[in-house]
This record gives sequence, structure tokens and C-alpha cells, in this order.
Amino acid sequence: MISRTAKLAATVTGAGALVAMMGGVAYAAGVSPTNTAITATSSSVKFAGTLSGLSFSVTCTGSTIKFTTPASGYGPVNISPDPTFTGCTDNFGGTATITANHTNGSWTLLAIASPTSVKITIPKAGVTVSTTTLPGCVVTGAPTAAAPITASYNNTTGKATFTNASVPFSGNAACGTISPTGTATGVYTTSPTVTIT
Repeated sequence: MISRTAKLAATVTGAGALVAMMGGVAYAAGVSPTNTAITATSSSVKFAGTLSGLSFSVTCTGSTIKFTTPASGYGPVNISPDPTFTGCTDNFGGTATITANHTNGSWTLLAIASPTSVKITIPKAGVTVSTTTLPGCVVTGAPTAAAPITASYNNTTGKATFTNASVPFSGNAACGTISPTGTATGVYTTSPTVTIT
């Protein structure tokens, strides 16, 4: 009969062999690097929906998200300061403004291991969109409750890709009829590169 001491030794030896096969590095589940300030930038972010029966979209040539990775695990962590969006225009040629806020709670980011992805949660009424094409119209994202949007994530490139992610919308009277949901599309690149395992 194998003694408990022998069994323990075998277990430790087996674990050591596994680490050796992995190049001598033991990988912990979670986000790396840990406790590190990250800046994620995009050169093209698009929000789209329907206003008064017409397809309407706003595209921005610049956007920045900043957060600090958790000391362990996957988060969520706060996005701080609020995300920024610059160089925004609508599909009719008007100048647009997208403003994020944390009046009703923080923007947050959660890493997900399988499938590898990130989930950003917009706080209630956490983003507004206005444009010179429709003076006085203000579109609000996540108007009644916090809303999560999910992006696929590539550990090699450090890119988070949102593809027609569903976002609830509402508009004030100046907007006319607005679709209750719209979409968000864009690619953000993390710096330094984040790895999710």
C-alpha cells in the first residue's frame, strides 16, 4: 500500500513536471498584468439605431477607456475616468457629441475567460448622444437600468471587438420616434496588452 507521504510526493512531482512543461511558469486564472493601469483606445466606434423611421448612426474617430486591472481574478473594475469619445459625426454629416457620465454609478469592466471576452456595463443613463442634425434631440443609452455590452477579446493582439452589441436607447421629444435598442460597434486595443486566462 502506498503511504500518504508517498502519494503527496507523487502529486508534488507531477505538478512540478507540469510547470516545467509550461516553460517553468505557473499561470493563475485571471487577468494579467495584475494591478496595472491600462489604456484602451479605438479609432472607430459606431452607435446606430433608428430615429423617426430612419437609420441613424454616430461614428467617432477616437475613444479612450482607462481602468486598473484587478489584483487577482477577473473584476469587475471601475472604468475611471469616464470613457471619452472624440471626432464624432452622424451619417447625415452633422457634428455629434457623445458624453459618458457616472451620475447613477460607475462604468465597469469585467474579464471573462471562456469564451475570452470583456463585458462593459454602462450605468443607468450613463451615456448621451446629441447631434447638430437634430437640434435639441438627446439620445440616452441605458435609460432605465445599467446595461452590459460584451466584446470578444484576443489575447495575442490585445484587441476587444464589439460587433453590433445591443444597447438600450431612449430619446427626448425632439428626437421623434426612436428604436428602443441600438447597437455599438468598435475595436479597442489595450496598452499594455492584457491577457485573460
